[in-house]
Amino acid sequence: MSMGRETLQSVERTFQVMELLAERGAMGVRELSQETDFHTTVVHRILGTLTELGYASQERDGKYYLTYKILAMGNQIQMRNDVAQLVQPFLKELSEQCRETAHFVERAGTNIRYLGKVTPTANMFATGSYVGMELPLAGTAAGKAILAKLPLAEVEDIWDKSQIVRYTPNTICTKERLLEEMKEIRNTGFAYDREEREMGLICVGTAILDYQGISRYAISISGPVARMQGERLDEIRKNMEDARCKIEGIVGKRS
Repeated sequence: MSMGRETLQSVERTFQVMELLAERGAMGVRELSQETDFHTTVVHRILGTLTELGYASQERDGKYYLTYKILAMGNQIQMRNDVAQLVQPFLKELSEQCRETAHFVERAGTNIRYLGKVTPTANMFATGSYVGMELPLAGTAAGKAILAKLPLAEVEDIWDKSQIVRYTPNTICTKERLLEEMKEIRNTGFAYDREEREMGLICVGTAILDYQGISRYAISISGPVARMQGERLDEIRKNMEDARCKIEGIVGKRS
């Protein structure tokens, strides 16, 4: 049996134990062993790992049960999906108004994670982004918009922990350049990715405050350099301001 197959089998067994605990409630090692046909040493090992990670706990009588950490994980997933669904109509409207690709992202540690993407039907310009994709905060317009709302010390800490990749000659690769951009973003409320990840592509982003007043989310518009200039860029920023207000009205009501 290969190491890959052993790992997969271990994961499958762990989920079988978790599903039984979720369905039946507290259970002992022998009971779990009988229900799963796993040797007691295997069950002990699985329960030990789950307990160490905080997903299970042991009662005084020796039985094990799942903790609320499982529920918290599910709630986080549901909340993220709910937010994305609520924002989708506004993202679609923004994309249609700007006639460019619109994104909705959330902060995920030192990265952003794409929660939504809408591209107009008539738009023939393809971007490499996709829902679920993660990129460094400092490497995207949406991410820089989020960073600009944070204290300087936190921005520097995030930079130090980030894995920066030079995608193009324009990619920001020094902390000094990033901090200089932060000043402009704080003044205008808009951040830019000027061919920093894809040549020929310009993105503009603005942060979205959640119900706690934290810049947890952001929206962005991406398009070819030729279309993201002058009066058209002014129009895009205005549409983004309107969308930001609408989305903050929704996200800000969540509790």
